[in-house]
Amino acid sequence: MAFYSSKKDEKKKEEPRPDVTIPALPEEKPSPSYIGKTMNIEADISSDDDVIIEGTVTGNIDVGKILTIGKHGSVKADIKAGIVRIYGEAKGNIHASDKVEILAQGRYTGNIYSEKLVVAEGAILNGNIN
Repeated sequence: MAFYSSKKDEKKKEEPRPDVTIPALPEEKPSPSYIGKTMNIEADISSDDDVIIEGTVTGNIDVGKILTIGKHGSVKADIKAGIVRIYGEAKGNIHASDKVEILAQGRYTGNIYSEKLVVAEGAILNGNIN
């Protein structure tokens, strides 16, 4: 088999490509760490990101952003976080740099050290507020 070239197949002069700037991809927001309903943890927990607890945790908790104790969550720990949201049950001292929210049906026993405190109707708070 033979191939023949015709004038149509002649190489075209390549024109210079314009400089193309590819935009930077937006930073992905890290997903929160999640402790599920069936998990029982006895340890110190530390994270720079958000943490959601639906299981049982005993120990100390240090979260750089938002700690959420879900409606199935049970925590016995001293807590340090930016924001603490309690839908379930928590016992221990809380040091929040921003605020503490005890939502309806949330139960908390201990001392709270925070600039802001929100206690929803139906929540239970047993302790001191500083």
